[in-house]
Amino acid sequence: MIKLSEFHLGLLTAVLAAFLVYASRSFGPIPGQDYGAGTMPRLIGWCGVALGVYMMLASLRSLPGALRPHLAEWTGSRRSIASALAVLGVILFYILFSEQLGFIPTSVLSLTGLMLALGTRPLAAIAVAVTATLAVYYTFSKLLLVPLPLSPYLTFLG
Repeated sequence: MIKLSEFHLGLLTAVLAAFLVYASRSFGPIPGQDYGAGTMPRLIGWCGVALGVYMMLASLRSLPGALRPHLAEWTGSRRSIASALAVLGVILFYILFSEQLGFIPTSVLSLTGLMLALGTRPLAAIAVAVTATLAVYYTFSKLLLVPLPLSPYLTFLG
């Protein structure tokens, strides 16, 4: 895997943050408020632009190495590559199956599988996966009222 230099990461940060500023320009105002829904995205975007510019300027101290992408050290380890692929696989699994299985089963399976792939003991992986899933589920669905995919198998959870 190619590791980007600090200059390239600064450029990427500034460009993505500028896109955030651009995308949030059309967010409408909140009735009765002096600010709108785009206030925080624009603030975060401008901070990101400033951070990106700072990273690019700071990297210029170490020219010409600052401009040369190179391979990351972890790419030499098969275990590290397998771990990175496991993370990507879990993300893909969640995207593909969360609507059919629901949040809770998909999250428990994803977390358990990922922890097992990363070398966690099976009992600890299951315990942590179930605890973390329930904590996230109740925090987001009950406290923050964020709709999560419902499980046809766990209708008693509401």
